[in-house]
Amino acid sequence: MQKNKFFLITTVPISLIFFKDQIAQLNKDFDVTLISSPGKELESTAELEGVKYQPLTMKRDISIKNDIISLLKFLYLFAREQPNVIHCNTPKASLLGLLAGFITRVPVRIYYVHGLRYEGALGKKKKFLILLEKISCLCATHIIAVSYGIKQKLKNELTDKKVSVIHHGSANGMPVEKFLTENYDDSAIRESYGITKQDFVFGFVGRLVADKGINELVYAFNMLEQENVKLVLVGGYEHELDPLSQETLDIIRTNPNILELGFQNDVKKFLAIMDLFVSPSYREGFGLSVLEANLMKVPVLVTSITGYSEIIQEGKNGFFVNPKDTLALFSKMEQFSKSRVSLFAMKQQCYDEVATKYNHKEVLEKALDYYAQFK
Repeated sequence: MQKNKFFLITTVPISLIFFKDQIAQLNKDFDVTLISSPGKELESTAELEGVKYQPLTMKRDISIKNDIISLLKFLYLFAREQPNVIHCNTPKASLLGLLAGFITRVPVRIYYVHGLRYEGALGKKKKFLILLEKISCLCATHIIAVSYGIKQKLKNELTDKKVSVIHHGSANGMPVEKFLTENYDDSAIRESYGITKQDFVFGFVGRLVADKGINELVYAFNMLEQENVKLVLVGGYEHELDPLSQETLDIIRTNPNILELGFQNDVKKFLAIMDLFVSPSYREGFGLSVLEANLMKVPVLVTSITGYSEIIQEGKNGFFVNPKDTLALFSKMEQFSKSRVSLFAMKQQCYDEVATKYNHKEVLEKALDYYAQFK
């Protein structure tokens, strides 16, 4: 019996990591093809998961000429291949894929909402981004939200359609057992980066962009007394899409207590040396880096935004500050840098809070149950 064609679509191939291992499982019931902008990650993910792939260039930022070309390519691809299901993720791929799917009448058009880009935007730009989200929702036959907070936002601000959340949320859950078996020598790692046992280590893992609150984080850290404190930044810049201020870049470059480590394949190694994970983001659909920190038994300090509010329990596995409030962030960081013992007492709670709700095996089972209706 011929399997239904299932196209899983993202703007850039690195986003396919959201569905690691899930893709191979879906391929048992569907004929899966990955569609994303060209790159080695697209090819390697398809090979790893044992599925087909189709490169299709898309620009992440708004580019009318390129977006029209990409849309025409989607229309041609869908008309030629006639997929039964398109599973659209990330803003640009979702807008173009769902619009093309609507025009070519693809039977099942899934919009998987990992976050809402207009949160944090202002004025005309925000109104325009809201309009694009409404178009995506209009073109979709099924909508999945990555969290209950995103679901509520969708229902309140964008669509009257049914919005589903799989299990407790998150696209793929977390491999909690792998975190239990990790055994890093944090003293040796600290020593290799010139961090002493006495140093209190603040850390961040993710894209070093303004939208993630990195300007506020760097300013707040720079206000601290620079004795026995370190800030570890793990991730890459996006100078064209969402640049940091020049002042922030200058502080990162000149402050000897800020360690800029770039992109790392194994972020757990760096989470292991952190006393407090700090993520002052303006918007998040969910917050995988926060889950990773908690699974490494690291408490977190995050902003009170949609994507974090259902993961963090104040005083149990983390703490909140308001977005864009540098002084409040500084105050909290100063407080915790002087009370390491209180954070140490939270370590097991951090792991338990996440492991009981977001186990990959359980999320995968519920996801496959959901997609089974389209076989």
